[in-house]
Amino acid sequence: MELSDITVEVRDKALRRHGLVRPEELILKLTGSHNNIGTWELQLSSEHPLTPILRTPGSGIVVTALGDVLMSGPTTTPKFTASSSDPEGTVSFSGVSDSIILADYLSWPEPSNVDPTAQTLAHDVREGAAETLMHAYVNANCGPGAPPARRKAQLVMGTDGQRGPTIKKSPRFPVLGNLLNEIATLGELGFQIVQRGEQLVFETFGLRDQALDVRLDVRAGTLASQMVALTAPGATQVIVAGQGDLVDRQFYAATTPEATEAEVAWGRRIERFLDQRQTDDPTEHKQAADELLSKEGFTGVSVQVVPTDDATMRYGIDWAMGDIASVVVDGGEEQAVVTGFVLAVDSAGVRLGAVLGDSSEFTRESALTARLSDVEKRTSALERNAENTTGVPAVVTAAITNAAATAAASTTDARAEAAAAVDDLAVLTFMGVY
Repeated sequence: MELSDITVEVRDKALRRHGLVRPEELILKLTGSHNNIGTWELQLSSEHPLTPILRTPGSGIVVTALGDVLMSGPTTTPKFTASSSDPEGTVSFSGVSDSIILADYLSWPEPSNVDPTAQTLAHDVREGAAETLMHAYVNANCGPGAPPARRKAQLVMGTDGQRGPTIKKSPRFPVLGNLLNEIATLGELGFQIVQRGEQLVFETFGLRDQALDVRLDVRAGTLASQMVALTAPGATQVIVAGQGDLVDRQFYAATTPEATEAEVAWGRRIERFLDQRQTDDPTEHKQAADELLSKEGFTGVSVQVVPTDDATMRYGIDWAMGDIASVVVDGGEEQAVVTGFVLAVDSAGVRLGAVLGDSSEFTRESALTARLSDVEKRTSALERNAENTTGVPAVVTAAITNAAATAAASTTDARAEAAAAVDDLAVLTFMGVY
């Protein structure tokens, strides 16, 4: 990817584009994350004509690369810095991708009712193709089909391809993005919100299996460098607990051939307990087990790579985030989903790094952040379904809350510890220059 392939435009709160940052002025870093929130950083001089716009609440940027929107999103923090050598100063802008909308909203039990104190439904029960459910929940909670008070301005729905298996969901105030991630995992789908024209578009897409066409190999010249980690499965046997108390509680046990294979290979039977007290539907119990096993029930492959500017395997054209690619490791091939990227542009050129699999295997900070996120989701589930906690000792809920606090403290310590050595997925240590 070259500097001429990248365009950065500045927008206002109404999504109107006011101009672009000239290539020779670009000091930019993007961090993309599959089915999650991306981040961006942009530095401009204080006298730059676009600086006042970006300092206005609600403003943002649109980054286009190779003819398509790579990321768009709002500014979160403008920071002014001046020194004796630069008395006019510079402004460093930090922001997030437009997918932050999905983290801002909850999925209500009765989305059409804007009064949370008068919900007449316990859960928003829907059943259908995975992709159709994703569009339905977004549309009902923040899209064009939501009540005006909860409708996100200028958000429209993209194409629903009705892909994925038929599943059933019954959310009760979960974070909308978390709900979509659960569905996307079962349906092998991706999703994002990006700006197109003067609209924000919720888009879904299937994961492209590019493993036969995209074969990343240092020796073949398609990679400048790589860092690989093979990890044990996170779970091989899952026990799902539904409603009821003690011996009368519903239970569902599950595994998969891939989990069994990993269990034999690593010599470890790894059991996980899933609390699904919010539903008595066996279909949803099975889905919860399938979701966990599809994420953790196999030998994990985590890869950080620096793609070369190879003409036959160009990142952003031949393969991109959400694709399944092959990586040659010690003479053998491993396959993994491209889960992230880091793109940096400055006077040194354009530098690109990609992540396949779980990036938390490379830094303690990422691992603890993932752990904290999991604990917070479990605590939230208990809080949202408090009326269903009969028979759960107080010590259990207290233990989960304490675990969240411990994980948060550990994550803070890890961030300080790693700050000197880690810069956005170790991008400085493995990123190539073109």
